[in-house]
Amino acid sequence: MNKLLPGALALALSVSLAGCSKSLDQGATPTSPTGSSSSVTTPTDSMSTGTADDSGTATASPTRPPIDQSTPEAAMTSWLGSMVAGDGTAVCSLMAAGGKAITSIPGAAAACGKSITPMLDQIKELGAAFQGLQINGATVNGNNATFESVTTEPALAADVVASFKAVKIAGKWYITQG
Repeated sequence: MNKLLPGALALALSVSLAGCSKSLDQGATPTSPTGSSSSVTTPTDSMSTGTADDSGTATASPTRPPIDQSTPEAAMTSWLGSMVAGDGTAVCSLMAAGGKAITSIPGAAAACGKSITPMLDQIKELGAAFQGLQINGATVNGNNATFESVTTEPALAADVVASFKAVKIAGKWYITQG
């Protein structure tokens, strides 16, 4: 396999995650009417091939397994799997920024989706290269984890995930940028 693939994919993922974080830093506007409860509004447009339940957590689409946030490795596997499946809703539901899950920040999931969706169409073409994705050996320190020393199947995934981190929030692991 071409050695540029892992680097290009890692760069694309980093740019998309940075784009989501930047849109949050600029102040995402709530997608629910003013004065309404703090429920999360999940985008339901063409950016998603999966759906979201009432908690804002993405559910399985026909092209990827259900989301698992029980360990940093499971969250990263779900996140990368959602990326290559082109499932923007799931990608954003697995991300955190500023120590908060994106789905818990009013308007952030929609802002994330709008930022990341254009990248997903390009990344989706690489999905076959990540069939059977497995990630093992994240370095966990309390509620934070890194992926620099993981082993993966396929092996090229290790280069892709190495620059990302995970954070545990309310018992679930989320992907964040280093």
